[in-house]
Amino acid sequence: MPAPRQRDTPVRLSKAKRRTFTFITLASPVAFLVLLEMGLRLFHYGPDLSLFTTEEVNGRRYHVMNPEVRSRYFANMDFNPSTSVDDFLVPKPAGRYRIFCLGASTTVGYPYWYNGSFPTFLRDRLQMIFPEKAIEVINLGMTATNSFTVVDMARDVVEYEPDLIIVYDGHNEFYGALGISSNESPGNSRWLTQSYLRLLHLRTFVLLRDVYGLAAGLFRSRATVPSRGTMMEKLSHGNYIPYGSRTYRVALSMFEGNLAELTTLCRKNGIPLIVSTQVSNLRDQPPLLPGNSTGRTPENGVTFNTLLNLGLARLRNGKIDSALASFRGAVLQDSLRGDAHFLVARCLDSLGDRNSARAEYVRARDYDQLRFRTSSDFNEAIRVLENDRDVFVLDMERVFQDHSPDSLIGNTLMMEHLHPNSFGYFLMGEAFARQMRRHHLLASAEEWSASDTIAPGEFWNMRSVSTLDEMIARRRTEILTSGWPFVSGKVPLDRSLPAADTLGQIAEEVTHGRWDWYRGHREAAGYYERRKEWDSLAREQRVLISQMPLDVDPYLSLAHVYLLQKRYQAMVRVLLRSQTVQPTILACRALGDFALQTGKPLEAITQYERMSAFEQTSGERLENGYLLALAYLRADMRDRAAGQLRKLLELDPKYKPAADLLSRLTRP
Repeated sequence: MPAPRQRDTPVRLSKAKRRTFTFITLASPVAFLVLLEMGLRLFHYGPDLSLFTTEEVNGRRYHVMNPEVRSRYFANMDFNPSTSVDDFLVPKPAGRYRIFCLGASTTVGYPYWYNGSFPTFLRDRLQMIFPEKAIEVINLGMTATNSFTVVDMARDVVEYEPDLIIVYDGHNEFYGALGISSNESPGNSRWLTQSYLRLLHLRTFVLLRDVYGLAAGLFRSRATVPSRGTMMEKLSHGNYIPYGSRTYRVALSMFEGNLAELTTLCRKNGIPLIVSTQVSNLRDQPPLLPGNSTGRTPENGVTFNTLLNLGLARLRNGKIDSALASFRGAVLQDSLRGDAHFLVARCLDSLGDRNSARAEYVRARDYDQLRFRTSSDFNEAIRVLENDRDVFVLDMERVFQDHSPDSLIGNTLMMEHLHPNSFGYFLMGEAFARQMRRHHLLASAEEWSASDTIAPGEFWNMRSVSTLDEMIARRRTEILTSGWPFVSGKVPLDRSLPAADTLGQIAEEVTHGRWDWYRGHREAAGYYERRKEWDSLAREQRVLISQMPLDVDPYLSLAHVYLLQKRYQAMVRVLLRSQTVQPTILACRALGDFALQTGKPLEAITQYERMSAFEQTSGERLENGYLLALAYLRADMRDRAAGQLRKLLELDPKYKPAADLLSRLTRP
């Protein structure tokens, strides 16, 4: 019989070998991930998620907002929000005051371009008040985002030496990207969302996100997110939130947490922070989704809908008092129905009881289950941040209330439910400047008092918004409010404009994205130039300068307009500004000629001497050189004038103006 098999004796590893194998087992996946991350970075996988990119203009390095930063916040939606073109120098020059403005579409300036935003109005005002100071106001607003984006961007912004951060945010807490009820939400936990934003800076995580998105897309219902419609509809589709519900409370808690992190971040880095309350249309915007009645039949058998319909019938017949009684009865049946509160407010408004009407308008907004307008709870979360040391709260809602008829915010300052019109944005810029003055930001109290003396009308007249911008804004608003959630269905808005309506045609091209904003304004400038409407042309050039400060052409065009209008001092100011952007022979020649004609030969000499650095034809060198000689002569520099004339005659012995002037100079 075969001998019985002996059991294999297990090999015992030494402690050193066990440690080695354990280390290899644990380190292998880590090493794999590290190598994967390095490889993904080496091959530039995924978008560049940096907040800023660097560009060089006229030999100087600038930072500008990176369009790809949108990929931090929009992974599922086909949405490309525009990004600011505001640029700033790297490194920061000494003595420069730098302000970053954070927020969503109102910060962007919708339905205007960035030139109609409150950061632009603020910048223009500050530069007019303090022309001797170097002030930067950088707009970092991004449409359809919320306070998660604000905090995320603020973490990056602190590295760029801000002197002040301004935040206008709160309308998009539910539906904005990463909001709890958004179709771009990673979850209903603030911790999870914050972790998601930090992990996005790892290319490995981006790869996993992309793979997951691709796989989920194969099984996701096509009806989950509408393929058409505005971003309002795409982000909020099917997500309606009753006042005080669990979702409402979680969103409020997240908002408070983000505000707390923002204030801590700014305080830790010694950066003053201004946070503004949110403004919305109360008087002229009924609830977008008032909610459904409870369906409960009260003891008297009169239901909510019965009372509401009875009140509407009485209101149509002009019986306001009895209509009010019906609407109040409906409120007693269902106190969270925003439409009933809005109708109560309308009746009180008509009866002249403005204070009571305002309270009901506020309730109507707060109980709107489609939460595109900030409710009172969120504004109160902003108000409690004030500490009068480094966190300052601007009650913008009160500012708009003070400038509204009967103190009720409506269409006089608002385009639709929450975006201001151009005068509303103007008021916002003014209010932020006053807040800066109140807390002695940018300048001392004495400097503010001495410099802040310009009449409000002068600020408004110099605004960077043109007739074309107003037409585009009205058209965008018309298109936005022609569909959900403002109306049921879709109102057709196709319109044919007469060929003679050039500005209307331009506005249509820009509104529908066939032309960009820059081309639209260049076309408008050409239209005004052909018609010799110099004031309108000057405004178009100022608007272009406001958004293209590093492009010298609009400065030169504006200077030419001022020359035609015989506004010589304005021409000189614009030409001098153009030279800080990019020296040009045109500016040097124009400034030199003006100085020579106004008896300032030394200034003329400075400008004419600069022209030698530019390429010129032989004829231009002779003409410009002759003017330099003439400036020398009028400055009583006869020897230098003679020397300059001899140089010209060396270039062309037959140049008669130089020969004649030299003959007079050397005549005994």
